[in-house]
Amino acid sequence: MKSFFNVFIFMLAFQMEVRVRASDSVSAPENCLGREVPCAYKVSTEKWSFGSGNIKIHAVKGSVLTEIEKAREWKLVGGSLWVENAPSVKVRSTTSEVEGSSGQYWMMIEKDRTIYRNISAKLIVTLKDQNKIEVPKGFEVWVGGVNSESQVEHGMVEPIDIKAHLKLWYSLYPGKQPQFLSEVQDLKDQWADRIEQSGEIYKKVIERKLAAVEDEKRQIEEKKRKQESERLRIREEFRKKVFEN
Repeated sequence: MKSFFNVFIFMLAFQMEVRVRASDSVSAPENCLGREVPCAYKVSTEKWSFGSGNIKIHAVKGSVLTEIEKAREWKLVGGSLWVENAPSVKVRSTTSEVEGSSGQYWMMIEKDRTIYRNISAKLIVTLKDQNKIEVPKGFEVWVGGVNSESQVEHGMVEPIDIKAHLKLWYSLYPGKQPQFLSEVQDLKDQWADRIEQSGEIYKKVIERKLAAVEDEKRQIEEKKRKQESERLRIREEFRKKVFEN
């Protein structure tokens, strides 16, 4: 099934340049979005939006998505996705997935990394190795591939760079400039305490690392103690056999 899906995506990518000249939307099977699954879709317009009930998502031009379960489960293959409102909707990347509560967040594929950027949701990122990362409002984290120890690589949770985010956000914003500027100001007010939050997050990370180091030290010391105890036991048994028999 996975092999078929990979071939399917390859064929879609191969046909995109031809189809995009004839239509504003590119999908395989044709016109499948919201109708049948799985549905692979490439955004060929400057602003793309999808709505179903209280679900509303947007994507930049060139983004490739797969609708796995009708409106409820998606996979971002490439590009950037703005989830404006999508409660109980799961969005996957290659090595992670996210299911946010009602609220906004972004997913961006950049080379071999997926960036999760939380605007106003309760956001939990679940990695392929089953570890979880909670991303607070106003913060982001990158997730990479699986390393040699079968663990998914990821960065630290960091504050969103507002200036860098504004250009991307405005490129998909459906309203007018005054409304956009008003929302930007609201976000700045909501995120005013992010520096303090960052300090708390880093403090907890350092505390966990120090605790892990101490735990490793204890394990090494315990192992040495057991080895020494075993050595003394063997030595005593040898002494008894030689001198007492």
